[in-house]
Amino acid sequence: MYIIDHDKQVSLINEMKQLRKDSKKYEVYYHHPFTNQMWKSFFPLANEDELGPKLLRHEPVPTNINERLNICLGEDAPENAIGLGIEWSARPEIWPDVIQALENRYSHFDRHQLKLFLDNLHLDEAKEKMPAEVPEDDTRESKITEDKVGDLIWRSRKIRMKRFFVLG
Repeated sequence: MYIIDHDKQVSLINEMKQLRKDSKKYEVYYHHPFTNQMWKSFFPLANEDELGPKLLRHEPVPTNINERLNICLGEDAPENAIGLGIEWSARPEIWPDVIQALENRYSHFDRHQLKLFLDNLHLDEAKEKMPAEVPEDDTRESKITEDKVGDLIWRSRKIRMKRFFVLG
């Protein structure tokens, strides 16, 4: 699903045909003529100062969090766990749902994959960047504050410990 190695990305991109490019979002969509698969190349952590890591993944992807977690954490493919963690680290509004899904199904995931995913989600680093409080007039659906991120960090550590002691 994800390709994070730069050389592999370049090799695969050279085989594909570019469909469209969005320079503002740093996204490029491709079609692979031999496999008939759609691909997306993007920088999920891009901002004005830097682009961050580049990811290449299949398109379309399941929109359901549980399905994505099953695909990326259920297989022994470290690049899937790393890629999903990096992609979702840029979407703090879904973190509570992600942690809830992990709490419900942690025993179904490979220990190593789960650790890679949580390491690349970068909750610890995000806590420092979050506001202590969100103003009342903020209209975002999910108001992520430093306290909420702290709670998510605590819950993710509990998941790691539970998964460590579950056989399998």
